[in-house]
Amino acid sequence: MDQGHIIFRVLHHENISITMDAGVSLFFGLHGQYTISTAQENYTIGASEVYAVSPFTLYRTVSGEDAGVLQITLSPEILQKADWPQRQMIDCYLSRSTLTDSVAQDIRRRCATLFRLYFQQTDQVELQRQAVSLASLLWSRFSTTDSVQPEDSINTLKLLESALKMIHTQWNQSISLSETAAQLYVSDSYISRVFKKYVGTTFTKYLVDLRLSHAVNDLKGTDSVTEIAYRNGFKSDNSFIDFFKKAYGCTPGKYRQQLKQSADTPEPPKEDVSDWLQELLQYADGASLYSKSAPTVIRKTVRLPETQDGEPICQSWRQMVNIGYAHDGLIGSVQEQLRRAQKEIGFTYLRFHGIFDDDMHIYQENEDGSPWFNFAYADLLFDFIQEIGLIPYVELGYMPSKLAKTQYTVFDNPAICISMYNDSEKWQALVQACLSHWIDKYGLANVRKWRFTVFSMNYSRLQYTAPVMSHEDYCKMFEATYQTIKMIDPELKLGGAGCFPGIALAPDGLRRFLLDVKEHGCPPDFITVQCYPHEDFSQDSDFFYFTSKQTSMPSVLSKDKNFTLHFLQRLNRIRQEIGFADCPVVVEEWNSTLWQRDLSGDTCYKAAWLIKNVLQNYDQAEYLGYWLLTDFLDEWLVPGGVFHGGYGLFTINGIPKAGYQALRMLGRIGERKIASGEGWFVSRTENTIQIYLYHYCHYDALYRYRYQKLTDPHDAYKVFEVDGRLKIELELCGLDPGVYRQESWTLNRSAGSAFDKWLEMEAPRVMTPEDLNYLNDMAQPLCKIRDADTAGALHLQTELEPHEVRLIVLKKRDG
Repeated sequence: MDQGHIIFRVLHHENISITMDAGVSLFFGLHGQYTISTAQENYTIGASEVYAVSPFTLYRTVSGEDAGVLQITLSPEILQKADWPQRQMIDCYLSRSTLTDSVAQDIRRRCATLFRLYFQQTDQVELQRQAVSLASLLWSRFSTTDSVQPEDSINTLKLLESALKMIHTQWNQSISLSETAAQLYVSDSYISRVFKKYVGTTFTKYLVDLRLSHAVNDLKGTDSVTEIAYRNGFKSDNSFIDFFKKAYGCTPGKYRQQLKQSADTPEPPKEDVSDWLQELLQYADGASLYSKSAPTVIRKTVRLPETQDGEPICQSWRQMVNIGYAHDGLIGSVQEQLRRAQKEIGFTYLRFHGIFDDDMHIYQENEDGSPWFNFAYADLLFDFIQEIGLIPYVELGYMPSKLAKTQYTVFDNPAICISMYNDSEKWQALVQACLSHWIDKYGLANVRKWRFTVFSMNYSRLQYTAPVMSHEDYCKMFEATYQTIKMIDPELKLGGAGCFPGIALAPDGLRRFLLDVKEHGCPPDFITVQCYPHEDFSQDSDFFYFTSKQTSMPSVLSKDKNFTLHFLQRLNRIRQEIGFADCPVVVEEWNSTLWQRDLSGDTCYKAAWLIKNVLQNYDQAEYLGYWLLTDFLDEWLVPGGVFHGGYGLFTINGIPKAGYQALRMLGRIGERKIASGEGWFVSRTENTIQIYLYHYCHYDALYRYRYQKLTDPHDAYKVFEVDGRLKIELELCGLDPGVYRQESWTLNRSAGSAFDKWLEMEAPRVMTPEDLNYLNDMAQPLCKIRDADTAGALHLQTELEPHEVRLIVLKKRDG
């Protein structure tokens, strides 16, 4: 990671061969132990220990077990601005015994501040200033009068650096000591002495070790030992084998067998680097949350057309909402939250996992293995769903344990079994029995309105586990389900395959699924995806492990502020390319993060994210199914307290969050869109005009890259890009002259955010029923109403703080 003249590098079980820098490199211990070696000394640094390598000093690093260190390199340009004397060397090693030393703590604080500023990527001037200040502190406090490196020594090291560069770029070619010396215009004996003195080994051994390190990596592939030998610069396979046995104690072939055995039993990562970086970030002094600069200004003139003109608005975000699991829908508090949401927002479909989970008790077997079915719990659930005016969106999954080919779950709840079926006839019998029962109970016309899917294709891509199912298995399960449903009634609707963006856009992902099932005569009636704005999981090898275990921020959050829009646009292009242009798209899960413990999701950020993304994407899909209505999700042990960063629009106690209030605001939207831009949206219904204003601030890179965790609720707003206030000026022209009622609703940290009101209460962990009632009553958006007299134009001017949302409703008064 390089920004100007400052380079950050997290070394994670990684060794650095002998090298040197023209600037200063600081090593900050994060976890375990790393050894930093120069020609003069060796230092082993642990957590919070710091060692600085002087300019033009050869060094190498060796990782201990389970170790990590942060390397910060300050360039010669930074040193020059810090008035660092030429050839000045320093002696800086800060052990844990210096944790109470003011200068040592200042060094640690400055390292943490630099790291934060780098990832906030907003104030380059301050980043440079802090780097110069750190360099000044280093040379002023850690240099000595006899620590100036001689000019001839520097020249020798520069020559050695040139030799090392030649070796590292030509290691697989015919390179020798004599050829290297000749190109550098020195003698063989001189270059040999330099290697022995500064590298601690001979030229030849250094070259052979480098070739062997590349060959070891090649052994992970399928090329022959002979091919690998010649590719890496060895004269023959015999010489390669001899050198390899001396270095690794076995032949290349035996080593490859050991690699294959270890690959067959992959181990999950032992640690999360974000945990390690807390060792550094604990020293950060906490930069101000928001910029003190002048606000960004948006000025627009909006001319109102005739009443019936404008683009029709489809309220796709109200088409579907999710609860976690079927069994959750039987819990009283979840039902209360659904009733309230239906009354105040009004959704069409309700989706959930786990209708076939063991805790719903539908699938049973007799002693002889023949299946029978119990619909008692399912009937209670579907009766309630339809009683409150919702339509079931039924995911046919997961797998009943007695029908499962493998007993596997990624969650704490053992009732959740993710597997291929062990008997296709029993699976089809289960699907047929359920559909037949629901048609008998609720009527065919009613059930034709329902939507059906099987569980997500994501599980065919799981890593760090025994394979759950293959792509072929998943297609077979979908096709068996499709044939069963269509045999009952061709008008019943089945969709698939419910995959993450990285899978949906991959050539062997959703595209392959759609073409395969279409070839077998089972095309889905609608296409389903799950939209979480993370980078392509295939680029993040730990993605599924961390996501399934929820032990850290899963994957790298995307830097694309318009991720949902760009993803759905690409998905729609794929639909057209493969002949599915007329197949509707349903976003069945949709949230700003996959992380169930993300406190920032409890803040006003979620309100601004929802307003921005709904207004950008309402016409990109048939349904935008927000995940999740409630923080109650029986995948993991539900934590105590009121706020824990859950997915929900409600806390488990039923307190509406800022995101819920944002959806209530969106319920006021007009029938037609008039105009829109970044930060604003204007709609209209007859003589009423709705204006949405929002100030969206994205996650900063430090948080997106999993380098910062939130444990203190008071830090929840420290993970966003530093931004100032947003000033919006709108000129509305074409109004009918007269007096308008101007109704303004404001949602920000002072109004409408239950989380911020809870912080005002000093974040009590235990709350009485009276406390919860107070929080529920107080967490309402601010409403102001006044009259505005206009002769046909109205000027609106306002400033929004970061994450603030505002709705202005104009309605012409009679007379």
